[in-house]
Amino acid sequence: MIRGSAPALVALAALGALGFSPEALAQAAPAPAAPATTPAPPATTAPPTTTAPPATTAPPTTAAPPATTSAPAATTPPATPAPPATPPPEAAAPAAAPGAAAPAAAPAPGAASPAAAPAPEKRLTLQELGVSEPVLVDFNVSTEPRDAGSYLWPLVDVVGVNLTLWGFAFATGAPFAQIGPDSWKSNLRAGLNWDDNEFEVNQFFHPYQGGMYFASARVHGLNFWEAVPYTMFGAGTWEYFMETEQASTNDWMTTTWGGFFFGEALFRLSNNLLDETTSGSTRFWKEFSGLAVSPINGIDRLVSGRAWATGPRHKKFPVDVNLKVGADGIGLSEGTGWGQTFRAKIRFDYGELYAKPNITVPFEYFNLAAELSVAKDTLGEGIEGTGVLLGHRFGTGPAHANLIAWTLGYEYFTNGTTKMLTRQTDGIYQLTAMGTGPSWFGHWGLGSGFSVDSEVDVLAVPTGALTSPYSPYEANRSFNYGMGAAMKAEVNLRQERWGRLYASMNRYLFSVVDGAKGTEHVGILELGAYANIYKGHGLGFTAHRYDRVSHYDDYPDALDDFWAGQAHYEVEW
Repeated sequence: MIRGSAPALVALAALGALGFSPEALAQAAPAPAAPATTPAPPATTAPPTTTAPPATTAPPTTAAPPATTSAPAATTPPATPAPPATPPPEAAAPAAAPGAAAPAAAPAPGAASPAAAPAPEKRLTLQELGVSEPVLVDFNVSTEPRDAGSYLWPLVDVVGVNLTLWGFAFATGAPFAQIGPDSWKSNLRAGLNWDDNEFEVNQFFHPYQGGMYFASARVHGLNFWEAVPYTMFGAGTWEYFMETEQASTNDWMTTTWGGFFFGEALFRLSNNLLDETTSGSTRFWKEFSGLAVSPINGIDRLVSGRAWATGPRHKKFPVDVNLKVGADGIGLSEGTGWGQTFRAKIRFDYGELYAKPNITVPFEYFNLAAELSVAKDTLGEGIEGTGVLLGHRFGTGPAHANLIAWTLGYEYFTNGTTKMLTRQTDGIYQLTAMGTGPSWFGHWGLGSGFSVDSEVDVLAVPTGALTSPYSPYEANRSFNYGMGAAMKAEVNLRQERWGRLYASMNRYLFSVVDGAKGTEHVGILELGAYANIYKGHGLGFTAHRYDRVSHYDDYPDALDDFWAGQAHYEVEW
């Protein structure tokens, strides 16, 4: 055996334990002794040339690697294999031919000259160490495999939601909660009608209730489409068995359509707040926030123990947030019902719209906005959003992308009054549209930090509602029910440092199915500008135009047209 090879082999074995590949170790292994006709160098004057790893030994005509400088051969200590910081074998100089002795001037590994700069540290990747990267768990995906419990437990939860909501109503003495076999029999015989409940109850609370049915299926591992029938089941059983009032068509439709949107959007936002690798107060506030956003998701985590159990890291989707706070209704008189109003609006854009060639999982991208307005004699609220059900990316280039999609939309707006649940119509503006249809999204990078983003939605609206001055005479409520269509278009011109200019236009066309019969045509135009002052904080101004043309069969036409302004502080993150 050649002297000095035993320590090298020990060191090579250690490198193997660190995860270096067999090929790299083979290249670094001691070379066989030189032929008998070639005298070996004296052991006391130079290290055995056969122990120098090929990764750091230069060929006879090549200079030494810049990371090290050879010392005089007579003073060089015995060579040992390079530490893990040595560059990979494929990056080093070519190795000498087997059996050929290296020149005496070859650098000894690790023997750096005092005048040379230290070699930059090489950080090994997880793959080089033989460790795979951790797989992030997606809380939003459906679970496999399934068993009977996967489908039965959601039914139990849906019934539990109905019993809980009914219990609150019964405890407060609500007349509609005094149910029994007689009311059940009567409702089943009577069938469906259009009810006269207040706008907020029918257009917001019922959709939110439907979102709880939807989430009851999602928390048990069912996917979006599998959660749909559970939402319909919950809405139907509530209408026929949990109220003394006759079951209503409008409640069943708003609970299901709105429930699909609220259930999935809030379920995903709730999951994005969670982190099962945390503990203590950080974990408490994350779980509490998730519970507040999606109560069913939070309650399920408490009951199952996941709220405090340690779990793997999970996948988080990017969320862009925009917040506006300022004065609204600028330029309107007190008699319009709007007046000088303080308004706050927040918008969430969830997911990456153009990240995949195809979107096959519903709501991997959606936007959701909520607003609240308060004034001396008005209280209003609004919620709107669009979720992508299916999408296909096309026309993609280095600085542009397009997506054609099928979307689900929800819009709810009222300027309200100091008494929210009103049946009055003077100065009241109420609008709801829940629909689905094709959409197009586009993005273009223009250079110098400029970009343009656009969206166009064309939706069929199976359930819509609009304030009418004549509905109280026909249906004892402040609004008509209609079916029809909606079109929405939006464009943003952004400069990443300065801010943006934007415009949006929404048009609605409804045929009244219950209320003052006729057709309703409403339009809302928004023009705005935002100036970024410091790191996303800035000031903005928006101008709104509202116009309406309603033609009724038995009443005079209703016409309206006005402008209003809004000045606000705005922040993006």
